Amino acid sequence: MGRDKDAPQSRGALRRARYREIAKVLWEERILSAFKGSGLEEHAPPDAVEPAAAPGGKEKDLPSAVRIRHALERLGPAFIKMGQILATRRDLVTPDLAAELAKLQDDVPTLPWEEMRERIESELGGSVAELFATFDETPLAAASIGQVYRATLPDGTDVAVKVQRPGVSETMEMDLEILIEQAHRIGAHTQWGKDFDVAALADEFSSVLRSELDYTHEGRALDRFRTAFEDDPDVVFPAVYWDHTSSRVLTMDFVDGTPATALEAGRVEGVDGARVVELGVAAYFRMIFEMGYYHADPHAGNIFALGGGRIAFVDFGRVATVSERNRDATFDMLLAIFDDDPAGATEAVLQMTGMPPHVDLASLEIELGAIMSQYRRAQMNGGGLDDMVHRLLSMMREHRLHLPTELTVLLTTLGMVDGVASQLDPSFRLVDAAKPFAKKLVPQQFGPEKLFKRTLRSGRAYARFFDALPLQLTRVLRRAGEGEFRISIRPTEFKPIMDRLEAGFTRLAYALIVAALIIGFSFLVSRSDLSTAERVGYRVVLFAALASVAWFLISLARVEWRKRREEKHPTD
Repeated sequence: MGRDKDAPQSRGALRRARYREIAKVLWEERILSAFKGSGLEEHAPPDAVEPAAAPGGKEKDLPSAVRIRHALERLGPAFIKMGQILATRRDLVTPDLAAELAKLQDDVPTLPWEEMRERIESELGGSVAELFATFDETPLAAASIGQVYRATLPDGTDVAVKVQRPGVSETMEMDLEILIEQAHRIGAHTQWGKDFDVAALADEFSSVLRSELDYTHEGRALDRFRTAFEDDPDVVFPAVYWDHTSSRVLTMDFVDGTPATALEAGRVEGVDGARVVELGVAAYFRMIFEMGYYHADPHAGNIFALGGGRIAFVDFGRVATVSERNRDATFDMLLAIFDDDPAGATEAVLQMTGMPPHVDLASLEIELGAIMSQYRRAQMNGGGLDDMVHRLLSMMREHRLHLPTELTVLLTTLGMVDGVASQLDPSFRLVDAAKPFAKKLVPQQFGPEKLFKRTLRSGRAYARFFDALPLQLTRVLRRAGEGEFRISIRPTEFKPIMDRLEAGFTRLAYALIVAALIIGFSFLVSRSDLSTAERVGYRVVLFAALASVAWFLISLARVEWRKRREEKHPTD
């Protein structure tokens, strides 16, 4: 018997069909060759030839960045979301590609109400009529993952209900599996895949996208921000109604205000754009530098101006965290930028990335100074921190400095905040907004509580050091006794340098031996169960070791004095 055409396909068959679809779209957009090593070529149409134009009449000579955007849009939600995330990762993509990916839109036709109603009722375990007093069947917004409706709870509370489209999580899950599999193959078979560690990036992107598919993550983020800002009546976060929320349905307060996107087009009567910017930037500073947990999608559509000069944030599907250490480094970087301090900025960068052996500190400081000068000039011409972040990330790539992902996301977010703020209020300057927060944060960083924590942390580190010191010294002395303090390479052209290195290592070995004697006999002298003869003997040895240290320091001083004298009065 033949197989019924309407019978459900196996997951393997669906997966193979999706591979063929992806390969076909990439081929038609003429970017399949960029994925050599992934195996996608195996799924391309057997009779495929390079098309003169992609579907929809797109011209053949479109820039590659545009063709990449078209391909992602055609491939659906998972690829669109990945492109939107990549648009914020200027450390990974070129500026022209980042600008093109920022245009990605996931607006799609709305699904019929009956399909969405079934989703709501299956998720919440009751009929819409039972769960809500009123429910507007026309969505307020529609995207590739979900649709948003306005409704009223039985107690009369106005709410927004975010409903995930049926089947979208299953489709995205398959696409994410394909992305991860292809990324691992590219990472194993191509040099650029190894250089950019695309396998780790794919895992990271997948984690972010999976969290966006589970609306309970967004609900918990809203609760956390709402609790943290309870003392600030000017900044509003919608409350979540957990009795009407699941992993696929999110019910929260309806925000009745003016979206900041309306302010970008011009003045809106009754809305003070400068006030919106002031509150929004201050809220971001507080989220980042006090909480270490922040809204990572800062575009104007996620901010609303409310009555009474207040603002509200919405759409918390994408949040990020940053460690206290990286928060401090970022704040130090901002202060150095605002103070025009290239040396301070260099130290902040090294605090962020570490100091690998290959780094050229002088060159790094010069380039940072140039970037800061460009930033000051850009400010006068309407530019902002966003451009500087791009240059900074490019400079780090050139110097092969590895910036942790959380710092890349944070710096990019700060650049985006500055860009949105400048669009809403052309007179905005981030340095002016940061000054009040700096006055508040700097005392916190050096206050008694913070200093106590740092002292305690340092104390634990020193305790571990001294606890391990006897064992480490024993190992060093054993190696010294076995003759391991040697340099086996002796270039004859550099004999004076080698002599100095040999003398230096000899002094180091001597210093370690004397240090071990002082520490060891100090412990022995402090014991209470010693006989008089033992105590006197140990003190004599300890005194001799201390005298040896004095002699050692005097001899070093004499050598230095003799060297300087010879430099002043060289012999003929």
